[in-house]
Amino acid sequence: MHYFQQRYLEQNRAFVGTTGLDIIELPNKGLLSGIKLQIYATAGTTKGDRDVSVIDCLKKVEVIVNGSQVVKSLTGREIKAMMYYQKMAMAQDCMWNKKDGVSRVELFINFGRHHHDLEYMLDLGQVNDPELRIEYDFTITSHDGWTNGEAHTLPHRDVICHILRDPNVVPKGYIKTSELSRFLWVSGRIENMTVPRGPTYSNLYVESYYKSSGLTFTLDNIEVNINSDDIVPLHLDMQEFIDDIEAMWGRFLAHEIKDVDFVNLIPSIMEAGAHNVNAHGAGVALIFDNAALWGQNLGIGVYDDAGAPDPGANYIQIDYSGILPYSVAAIPLFDPWDPDTWIDTSVLGDFWVRYACTAVGNALCPIKLLGDEVVTRYTTPSWP
Repeated sequence: MHYFQQRYLEQNRAFVGTTGLDIIELPNKGLLSGIKLQIYATAGTTKGDRDVSVIDCLKKVEVIVNGSQVVKSLTGREIKAMMYYQKMAMAQDCMWNKKDGVSRVELFINFGRHHHDLEYMLDLGQVNDPELRIEYDFTITSHDGWTNGEAHTLPHRDVICHILRDPNVVPKGYIKTSELSRFLWVSGRIENMTVPRGPTYSNLYVESYYKSSGLTFTLDNIEVNINSDDIVPLHLDMQEFIDDIEAMWGRFLAHEIKDVDFVNLIPSIMEAGAHNVNAHGAGVALIFDNAALWGQNLGIGVYDDAGAPDPGANYIQIDYSGILPYSVAAIPLFDPWDPDTWIDTSVLGDFWVRYACTAVGNALCPIKLLGDEVVTRYTTPSWP
């Protein structure tokens, strides 16, 4: 028999301040499957200023071992996006962002390919000084082109380790996830985003998160290129790219609760797909513009039953069914559950993800390449 012990390291613990870096010491032994984070804070008082949620305040969340060795290094939004591709976020994604109330988000940092993966976990007995580091700024009122936000106060957190209790299980290794490359969008630019040589990768992701400049606005075509054009296993234009992603992963579900004003552009959890809005207004029937999702450019128009703009204190519930969570796309070449699709870069020459930019976009929009590295050794380097 085995079980996963859910061990609280912190419960309702206040952050040291509203901006800074908090370091939480992790246990020094055991097989760590994942870390659950619940982050919550008090939102501002203006109903329409909801562009900033708690997840945007998490600038960097890292798991570090041996003093400086990176195991995980992602933003709050990137962690949530990974949860979708690890097939575990649908039951956990409920974003709260209401005025005068608690703004909260629930995250899970996986060290395997999916929730409670028995083959890939972080063996804490093989490393020294394991730490969880959270860099945060709850004072921000804008982010990534979104400027209609308010600061948060009284941030607190829960930190819960999921540790396997079974002496007979010996994991093959763990999955390291971090940023590999980035550049800023430039009209017509073709960027060879280099994948480091040496590790084996079970998945790669591209990200383009900025107001009105998601992947569907910045990507013209994408290509996986091995050995300087010798092997090109994937070349897709933007529409083909997202079609293949939906064919492979299906649509993801998400739920969000927030306050809105009339005709207020708001950040969207899903970049492409559809959304349905339910409202709770001040005793009047409300009608919403329910449009298809496309880019980081979600507009919601709020009207009363006579068709006039409704400026009242409305809060809404949004149900999403879509793809590209937080404008992060898994490249549909890899199957994390099929090692035969993984790429061992130690036997390759050049390995690029070639990103061709659109002609029209936003010069402030960063394009990122993220990678899931399969780590099988606890030495440096971590590959044979």
